[in-house]
Amino acid sequence: MKLHSILALSLLLCIAAVSSSQSQRNLGPGRKYTSVERMSLDSLRAVHESRARHQRSRRSVRLKTGLTDFRAILHAHAEDSSHTGGTRPEMLEAAKTAGVNILLLTDHRRPERDFIDDSWRGIHEGVLFIPGAEADGFLLYPLSSMRGKNSKSQEELISMVKEGGGNIFLSHVEEKLDWKTDNLDGLEIYNNHTDVKDEAEFNLWLRGALSDITKLRQIEQALALYPQEVFAAQQDYLVSIIKKWDSDSIHRRLTGVAANDCHHNQVFTITAVDEKAIEVGYITSRPVKTRITSDQIAGVAEMLKGRKPGEMIARLDFDPYERSFRYVTTHILAAKLTERDVRDALRYGRAYVAHDWLCDPTGFAFVAQTGGKTVSIMGDEVSMKPGLEIKAETPAVCTLKLFRNGEEIKRVEGRSIDLKLKEAGVYRVEAWLEAGGEMRPWIYSNPIYVR
Repeated sequence: MKLHSILALSLLLCIAAVSSSQSQRNLGPGRKYTSVERMSLDSLRAVHESRARHQRSRRSVRLKTGLTDFRAILHAHAEDSSHTGGTRPEMLEAAKTAGVNILLLTDHRRPERDFIDDSWRGIHEGVLFIPGAEADGFLLYPLSSMRGKNSKSQEELISMVKEGGGNIFLSHVEEKLDWKTDNLDGLEIYNNHTDVKDEAEFNLWLRGALSDITKLRQIEQALALYPQEVFAAQQDYLVSIIKKWDSDSIHRRLTGVAANDCHHNQVFTITAVDEKAIEVGYITSRPVKTRITSDQIAGVAEMLKGRKPGEMIARLDFDPYERSFRYVTTHILAAKLTERDVRDALRYGRAYVAHDWLCDPTGFAFVAQTGGKTVSIMGDEVSMKPGLEIKAETPAVCTLKLFRNGEEIKRVEGRSIDLKLKEAGVYRVEAWLEAGGEMRPWIYSNPIYVR
């Protein structure tokens, strides 16, 4: 999430709070509550308990793909811009703690810095780093440096990146629903920043809380008790992006990936200036510190009671890398933890997207079988023939949905779903979990293409 995109401090001085009763009730699939309602301690506690219940119920998946399930992060920023607050060493430590095996970096492209040669590459303390960039509407992962190379068109850029086996994905798809995906490896089917861009009510509520001592303490308590649930409070199912993925996948193999879009830049500080003013600071495209007085917002006076000038009243860190890495990942199915294997898996769709924060999805399998024998796995193309069936299995009980060409054709409650095929099509699976009284998307498989 990028704070320079989701916060406008010009509005901060105009409000003190926003009531959830003002909420827009246009909620997405599975949702019963707004993001503000999800931030109540009771709601966060209920979600936490649901997560613990799902995790306790996990068991090994019996359906096998024959490959190892590696946890990967795509679209990750460190040391690449003034609005990025984290470092690569910080990112490495977070990956080790969160059980992430692969980090595909996406530097903001800057002419003075080479995003391939001046970045990390290879295994660092057990974590595989692959350098890349976010540029021109894409995630770029070329095999070698593009320093000094200029493209005159999108087609030329795509060709340059893919030369020799590089990878390229459409990024921030919400802004590019009409862009062609013909020659791409895939697209982001979930982007964390995309998910929060339409959260106007939540952002107003948060701004108001920064100058209200009662609400501020509630947020501090929520972050202390339920940090992962707070991070996920704005989670949605991105309908228009999924629709584009389904539509474009009918015509070509198109790998769906998750984009964390992590910067470690959601860090707010509130500091006493004098007996009448506080200073709110956060990381953005330039250093931002906004002074708010008790004349502007009455709640400031209460915040300043007993405070000395220069004393920090609060520091709210919403998005350390570890929390982002635990939230959503792209699980890559590969034989070995090598750059070549990872690139091949992403190219051919041997991967699935998962909101790991809900429950560990490791082991999830989606395959095509004939006579009980697996003939292909997600990402593969297989010929339609008599006796062909598809099967999926998850490590926890959930709601499983099977789609053909973007249309839901079967739904079950349990750990597995299967279907004997009668017609060709693009088949994929979603798994949803109950959390705090709502249904939330958990797993998105990549398709099996039955031709």
